[in-house]
Amino acid sequence: MSNNAAPWVRARGMGRLLAQETNISDVVQFLSDRDPSPWADLVGFVPDTVSREARDANHADLLLSSAARRAVIEVKLGHSMSAEQQKKYEVLASQPDLYLAALSFDAGRVDADAARWRFLCLSDFVGAWEDSSDESARVLAREAAAVLRSWDNSIARVFARRGAEDSQPLSSLDQKFFARVVTRRVASDIAERGRRAWAGVTSGGGLPLVQAWTNVRGETDERAFIAEIRWWETKPGGELRFGVDFKPRPGGVEDEVVRRAAYDLAMSMDADLEYASLKAAITESRPDLATLLRRDRPSRPKSKGDWEPVITHGFANAPLLDGRKNNRQRTAPGFYGDGALRFQAIAEIDFGTATARDLVDLIEVTLTYLTSRQPGS
Repeated sequence: MSNNAAPWVRARGMGRLLAQETNISDVVQFLSDRDPSPWADLVGFVPDTVSREARDANHADLLLSSAARRAVIEVKLGHSMSAEQQKKYEVLASQPDLYLAALSFDAGRVDADAARWRFLCLSDFVGAWEDSSDESARVLAREAAAVLRSWDNSIARVFARRGAEDSQPLSSLDQKFFARVVTRRVASDIAERGRRAWAGVTSGGGLPLVQAWTNVRGETDERAFIAEIRWWETKPGGELRFGVDFKPRPGGVEDEVVRRAAYDLAMSMDADLEYASLKAAITESRPDLATLLRRDRPSRPKSKGDWEPVITHGFANAPLLDGRKNNRQRTAPGFYGDGALRFQAIAEIDFGTATARDLVDLIEVTLTYLTSRQPGS
């Protein structure tokens, strides 16, 4: 992929159709109407009806009903099932069997709730009709399952070890929902190393990102260092953001104390919260990862305006002299970040070389670096 190519492209034909979760559910309903028998192996019974977006079942993607049993199928690609949505399914009075259907790398999303939820790999799910006695169902299922398997394979290849025969770099992912699945798996792999991690999308542009934290020495989760990786929207690639990320204590509010503590820690690590310092440290410990990082311009923005009133009063109570509302674009402390409690520098990541495994390792070594550079180390 060239440096000028768009990172996300529209799929063609069946791929474009299946890229929408609602369309996958529609396809499965059609297959069920043609031949309901494959459900016996999938969920343990053959439904009399397969409904879409049933109101009495939390608008489930698919509701399977028979005289004796019910089952709900929630289909997910790029989006996540929120805790609120999950809870609504779990408290349904009819107590249906609960299934999440997603790409194979999302299987871990139901591990913590295995007592109530079961996982269906989408390619196997749709592929259950590949040998149907109904010709229309059989042909459609084979075409759709082939696309879904190719998606699973594309994601698997970016998790292969860099340099392996079947490995592909992150830039090979040309569908945004691929990146969202990858970030969720990256977050899971980071969590397995004992770090706090979360995957989602940016609030402004919906760009895939994965974040991880490690506590400041002797502190609770509200006083932490952060390392996050964001995909770009308009060109191939992404960036590593690293620095300080504070939150109010449980039951507390954002006030001058927490704002000043976050800023003071960031300023005490001023020389460490720079791309050049991070890369030098990673070059010593993991030279293979250091080759993935670059930055041709300053890794932090210039300061703008007076940050002290923001520390004292917060953005909401520190308007500009002309009366306009204040924000990070109008008053900046010389760091990237959101709000008044996050202070970061940026390094670019070579997605043309990096794999998903590299992202896990990059976040790990970055958090280790930040911990080692905190005052008193």
